[in-house]
Amino acid sequence: MQKYDAIVVGAGINGLACACYLQKSGLKTLILEKRNECAPFALTEDIFGAGIPVDTHAGVCFLPMSPVWGDLELDKFGFDLIVAVPAAATVWEDKNIIWYLNPEKTYESLSKFSEKDAKTFVEIASKIAPDIPEILETCVFSQAEDSKLDYFWNLSKYFGFPPRDFKSMNAFELLDLIYENEWVKTAAFGAMDIAVFGDPAEKGEGAVMASLAFTIAIGVPRGGMHTLPHSLIRCFKYHGGTLFLNAPVAKVENKEGGGFRVVLDESAPYPEKEFISDIVVMHTSPPVSLQIIDNDLLKREDEELYKKMVEWDMTGHCAFTSYFLMRDIKWRSENWNPDVQKVPFPLRAYNSWEHAKISKQKVKNEEVLDIIGDIAEMYNLSAVDTSRSRGGYKVLVFEMEYPINLRRYGGIKRWDDREFVNIIHNGHIELLSRLILNFKENLVSSTYFTPIDNWRRNPSAIYGHELGGDVSGPQWYTGRIPPRSKIHGLYFSQGIWPASLTHLGNGYVCAKQIAEDLGIRKKQEWWRWRPYEYFLKKLPELEKIQ
Repeated sequence: MQKYDAIVVGAGINGLACACYLQKSGLKTLILEKRNECAPFALTEDIFGAGIPVDTHAGVCFLPMSPVWGDLELDKFGFDLIVAVPAAATVWEDKNIIWYLNPEKTYESLSKFSEKDAKTFVEIASKIAPDIPEILETCVFSQAEDSKLDYFWNLSKYFGFPPRDFKSMNAFELLDLIYENEWVKTAAFGAMDIAVFGDPAEKGEGAVMASLAFTIAIGVPRGGMHTLPHSLIRCFKYHGGTLFLNAPVAKVENKEGGGFRVVLDESAPYPEKEFISDIVVMHTSPPVSLQIIDNDLLKREDEELYKKMVEWDMTGHCAFTSYFLMRDIKWRSENWNPDVQKVPFPLRAYNSWEHAKISKQKVKNEEVLDIIGDIAEMYNLSAVDTSRSRGGYKVLVFEMEYPINLRRYGGIKRWDDREFVNIIHNGHIELLSRLILNFKENLVSSTYFTPIDNWRRNPSAIYGHELGGDVSGPQWYTGRIPPRSKIHGLYFSQGIWPASLTHLGNGYVCAKQIAEDLGIRKKQEWWRWRPYEYFLKKLPELEKIQ
């Protein structure tokens, strides 16, 4: 049996990030990945055979928020990020609101709807801006702890409310109190409703989600999202790490005398099937981890964790994504603000403020056919990345999370009923026809992945869930899996706080916990960047390129 200091089970982007930190810190680290490729939710594929790289799941790169970019020196390993000046927008048929890097430009966009709301936005943004590294360090890139909740509620100070109000306030109420214009409210809520830090419609977490939305920074990896895991793999191997693909793990069990035996499935094409290590990091979703870890050990040593894993909910953030090969993409709202043509991340966010409130309730009721296309991320990455278009063609992506159960439509099996899912896909087409000029005339081809299709492409993502489990209600913040279990040496980098996204917070938090437990964190001089700081250092260079 081969001995390692740490073994990471699963090579998603956060598992890779965790392994990079451990290996760079001097721990002999092994990654075992079931599939023949890493990071199945950060793939870039030529799905239309047109030579155009398409991100077939993660399309938004949140790495500008993250300390990982600087700590791991990903630029040296091929990572090249485009930060668009008009970063995102909310688009309607005849108008738009554009979110710029520069708050003053966003002020101009908002003031076309309400001068008062534009001033309110800039005032809040200016208060939060100097504190963003500390906010992210406390609320996102550190282990979830009850003792930190007071910090969450104190985010209310940026909005002029006492902390006790934030505990019982959702984003609907907060936006009603601070803004007057319904389109400003709708656009702001839509940006929050991507639900990366919680459900904006829930009390407490909704107000926090509204606050953390001001800290989000995004970019476009040049050439495709898969350049992110590629750079992580290069970093890992540069520092001496070992990666096995086609290496499904059958079980993780205690070894006599301490540590763990990690046993591969018999189907793995390797002569060695067992490895030993003092540390095991599970980068598989909690239900999948439960199939691998010795359940008797879990029940005996960490019953609370075992119960949480058994009851883990993965039904609330399951994506249906439509892909469109286009000759041209021209937003109907261009006359309102022509900068919309430069936006890589236009957002579809409800027809009105009242529609947003009704739609959120319909989502909770799982009325799938009544909410088609109500709130969705769109990726028009060719607007800033020339490698995303070829021969006069480009690709538009439309991604929406739908309730998964389909109980009122015949059950989950309906996701494999093409007649049923074509209704959803065609609904996306009809909506885009209202938002984009001559959409059907410029549409060359289209396809889609249902939540169940995504699950087949990523076995750890039950029902195609994007975030390693729901991030709201009972599973918000401290309700998620702890990075360190009560079983000595067993850690988790999936299903923990924060949600598993391209800011690589899951991997960072887990690695930090391990390094602190081993007393090696402070010995790493390179492990020094705070959230946002490397992005701010790089920003003049990135803006100059544009």
